[in-house]
Amino acid sequence: MLESRETPDKQKARQDLTSFYVKTAETYFRTVRDAINAVAPNQLYLGCRFAWVNDLAARAAGQFCDVVSYNLYRRSVADFKYPGPDKPLIIGEFHFGALDRGMFHTGLVPVENQAARAQAYHDYVLGAAKHPQFVGTHWFQWKDEPTTGRVYDEENYQIGFLDIADTPYREMIDTSREVGRTMYQAGRAK
Repeated sequence: MLESRETPDKQKARQDLTSFYVKTAETYFRTVRDAINAVAPNQLYLGCRFAWVNDLAARAAGQFCDVVSYNLYRRSVADFKYPGPDKPLIIGEFHFGALDRGMFHTGLVPVENQAARAQAYHDYVLGAAKHPQFVGTHWFQWKDEPTTGRVYDEENYQIGFLDIADTPYREMIDTSREVGRTMYQAGRAK
């Protein structure tokens, strides 16, 4: 191996690399689960909140996590397919942003205006409520980020329920209240 300068054949190495990857992911989730159980037994283990993931890691998480967590920045999760076993899923982050008022950057999932943000929120949360595996969603975040950006990465998204002057985006507030009133009925209508 020290004398060779040839790139390994990826197809010949694929099975070994896949086995190693699976073993590494399983070891990670098992080790964390066992450590949590040692100091806090009978608590839910929510995994690592996947943002980008391949199916091998997601299946490994499903073996050891009580709930598998995802950050899912997309228009809808109604048709989300989890590649692992039947397991509860939770969304750790999602948002929609618009530029019709407030900040200069829309965030990760842009929409046309505040009415479209509210509608996107409505559709997303009710899509999750109707999904057989999702047990919850978490909006990121409560308030728009500072105009000059966050201290540690300068991110400055218009994604809040409030703007930087604590003024509510009325469309988002009204829609979230309506979703809260109706989501259990919508979820039962699966």
